[in-house]
Amino acid sequence: MSLLEKTVNFFLRPGHTEKLDMSTYPVESIRNFSIIAHVDHGKSTLADRLLEITGTIAKTHHNKQVLDKLQVERERGITVKAQSASLFYSHEGANYLLNLIDTPGHVDFSYEVSRSLSACQGVLLVVDANEGIQAQTVANFYLAFEAQLAIIPVINKIDLKNADPERVEKQIEKLFDIPIDECVRISAKQGTNVEKVLQKVIEKIPPPQCNTADPLKALVFDSTFDHYRGVIANIALFGGEIQKGHKVVSAHTKKRYEVNEVGILTPNEQPTHKL
Repeated sequence: MSLLEKTVNFFLRPGHTEKLDMSTYPVESIRNFSIIAHVDHGKSTLADRLLEITGTIAKTHHNKQVLDKLQVERERGITVKAQSASLFYSHEGANYLLNLIDTPGHVDFSYEVSRSLSACQGVLLVVDANEGIQAQTVANFYLAFEAQLAIIPVINKIDLKNADPERVEKQIEKLFDIPIDECVRISAKQGTNVEKVLQKVIEKIPPPQCNTADPLKALVFDSTFDHYRGVIANIALFGGEIQKGHKVVSAHTKKRYEVNEVGILTPNEQPTHKL
């Protein structure tokens, strides 16, 4: 089994028996990345388009903030809690597994961003073509830069009347020392040029560096609790493999746990044989 350091979810889903075989995706075919930006620069809209293009969700006009599941996120149109999803994408004859984390943009939730980045090898830095670089754009850039992640600048909302992508590209080059030709101009709302973003993810973001022969080593970067199902943990695997029935130990608390089931988020829970 060669699926490593990917965004996954432990879960129990009664009545669902069909399981994905993740062994068809070797380490070289995996990309783990987050979308980071200042609030309201279009992260969640871009995530919607990426889910549609990869066939993860059906393309309908109802797809708005698909990964924003909390009521407050729906009502206010902002992301409060980071959400992950696994995308399957074919490029130049090869199949890839792209593990995406959509992060909050508001400064109050910067810890959510830093925690998500620990499970990734790269980020999409989204900047509004109208507003340009703002405070949280800079803060999030340095979080990714200090974590030594690959950074792909994405200039969004180029369809707006007052959009000035040339000005924003110069800002990115001046402040972040990223060449202008590495910026991708898109309209997430209309889907313009979004396919190029996926291609950049494959080309610019490196696969994870790990080995299935190593002992199990994983990072829990998010978790929830269900009264009927127990702890549901989102993990990034850094070595080894894991499947139903395995016993795992917390490195911090030294407590032992039994794995009920493993799977990925697509963005709904999808069981797999092992990770």
